[in-house]
Amino acid sequence: MTSTSAAQAGSKAQTLVEALPYIRSYRGRTVVIKIGGAALEDPKHASLVAEDIALMTLVGIQVVVVHGGGPQVSQAMTAAGLEPTFVGGLRVTTEDAISIVRQVLVGTINQDMVARLGGAGLAAVGLSGIDSGLIRADVQSGPNGEDLGRVGKVKDVDTALLRALLDDSYTPVIASIALGEDGGPLNVNADAVAGAVAVALGATKLVYLTNVEGLYTDLGDAGSLVSEIKKDELAAMVGSLSEGMRPKAGSALDALAGGVGKVHILDGRVDHALLLEVFTDEGIGTQVLL
Repeated sequence: MTSTSAAQAGSKAQTLVEALPYIRSYRGRTVVIKIGGAALEDPKHASLVAEDIALMTLVGIQVVVVHGGGPQVSQAMTAAGLEPTFVGGLRVTTEDAISIVRQVLVGTINQDMVARLGGAGLAAVGLSGIDSGLIRADVQSGPNGEDLGRVGKVKDVDTALLRALLDDSYTPVIASIALGEDGGPLNVNADAVAGAVAVALGATKLVYLTNVEGLYTDLGDAGSLVSEIKKDELAAMVGSLSEGMRPKAGSALDALAGGVGKVHILDGRVDHALLLEVFTDEGIGTQVLL
């Protein structure tokens, strides 16, 4: 072995040694990972995310995946002649739109994610909040009382199915459609679903994979990226955040208040972002703490 190859091997070994205390710490714990639709648009990155989740699961972490699909839903709505409209960061979802939302989230993105995880060696199970009454929601209005149609706010998460799947070494993959009081589907913000699931399961960690580097105090200033922030500081700045970041911040605060240990906002476009955050000292993105 050359000195160069020996050094490379030593570096790889050091990485494994560095990961060991984290593996010990998180083994047997639950981590909820929310994957945004933008993070799934690039097939290469989607496959890398699946590999990261597979490795986390294989070392004993119980992973639950929640996914959105905003860009893909907007494309499908436009193709169907429906104009995507948002109020306060929430998609106005008419009766015509909810069928498209279900088709994209449950019929396409969910199944694609399950297939990628299966290709990475996991036994993944695709779900929506409607399955077995997993997620129930109330109809939600806009910030000023606007009628948003079939948009919901999580009321309850029944963890029985999730716990049974996790105990049997399955990886649940949840599309953010919930069951309404009228028995019909409601479109629920995936960030909120992830936070509610994390609280219900007593998760150690909640991770948002998105298409930005993390939380910025000023979105237009690359130097304003926040690496670590306390929940009270985050609560004070929620109103000034972008519409895309506001639901994540609100969900992060609710999750921490509900007992989740830590919340992370990561750039899903970074190769192996999950492994860097969970198993190394390098921490990337933004960490939100109590």
